[in-house]
Amino acid sequence: MKLKVERQNARIAGLGSLVLAYSWTVDRLIHRMRDAGVTPDLRDIHEQVRDHMHTGA
Repeated sequence: MKLKVERQNARIAGLGSLVLAYSWTVDRLIHRMRDAGVTPDLRDIHEQVRDHMHTGA
């Protein structure tokens, strides 16, 4: 059981790191788009992401 929990914790940590990497990448791409005068279509943004952008939660 302990080994299973350790593996799950490692997997969760890895996924958390991946989410942060995606977030960093998206932030950079958004800045490049804004610099080029390109705005995203709302259909390009997932509903959960839009909710998070508005609430910060």
